[in-house]
Amino acid sequence: MPTTQRPAAAVAPEIAVSIVICTYRRPELLGACLDSLIGQQVGGASSGSAHEILVIDNSALAEGRPVVESRQAAFALRGVPLRHVLETGPGVSSARNRGVAEAVGELIVFIDDDERACDGWLERLLEPFHRLGDAVDIVAGEVEPDFGALPRPDWLADDMMHSFSCRWGWDSDSRFLREGEWFGEGNCAFRKRLMAGRSFSTDLGRKGDGLLTNEGMVFMEMRSAGAATYYVPSATVFHLIHPDRLNRRWLMRRMFYQGVSNRLTQRRYGLREQRWDFNVNLAKLADIDVETLEGEPLRAFIRLYYQLGYASALAMN
Repeated sequence: MPTTQRPAAAVAPEIAVSIVICTYRRPELLGACLDSLIGQQVGGASSGSAHEILVIDNSALAEGRPVVESRQAAFALRGVPLRHVLETGPGVSSARNRGVAEAVGELIVFIDDDERACDGWLERLLEPFHRLGDAVDIVAGEVEPDFGALPRPDWLADDMMHSFSCRWGWDSDSRFLREGEWFGEGNCAFRKRLMAGRSFSTDLGRKGDGLLTNEGMVFMEMRSAGAATYYVPSATVFHLIHPDRLNRRWLMRRMFYQGVSNRLTQRRYGLREQRWDFNVNLAKLADIDVETLEGEPLRAFIRLYYQLGYASALAMN
């Protein structure tokens, strides 16, 4: 009597990569970010490998949940698990730590909720891990500004883009980063094992509309301990420059808090602190309309506000 063979049960692919998106009260931007990830592929790995997407929602109102739920079916058709995780600890550092804890993959990828990935982004970002193996620990991509429906302001020069977390511009070709060359947390991939015994500092990262930064100091720790970092300019994301930031006053505030953040970071990790000799007449400073500045006078004010923030941090705990 002939026997009937049952079809072999489908084997769920192994999750090799976890994409983590930290979000806070920006459902429309989160939706655009997720839409840019549909169709992204791991590439290079074995056919049994896959990726997952974790949305870490840092708002108690969980505005990101319906955005995730509305797209889960589309990702499921492509074999990509998409999960919403609520993290009530305030700040992006708490969200990043939760993302690391929830991640299944040995490789973790960060992309921010106000960014959109270019076609082929994930495959390009992961390619150095496949090609160079253990010689690579961290991979960083490039960030291009997206001004939305607004034109780029005439005063906003290319060398000011770093203040908006855009255009690192280290090279036109892929290569290892050198000491002193940095990258943003919003477009990078790294081996999860590097986070053993480490975490993102919850008192240094962004919280709500605050501008304290440097939660990415953990990557500097990794690199100081020998983690090799590779730069891939073609692994590009587009970062929305929010309309309320397209003015010089926001830029001055941003640079002031960058100065505060840098000094607090240096003190925390026992790094050498900088010293400047400068005198400022605050009354005259307040009378200057920074919105009229451009070129070298604007650059001088950017440096001054950074130094003021750096000096102010001396009185902070």
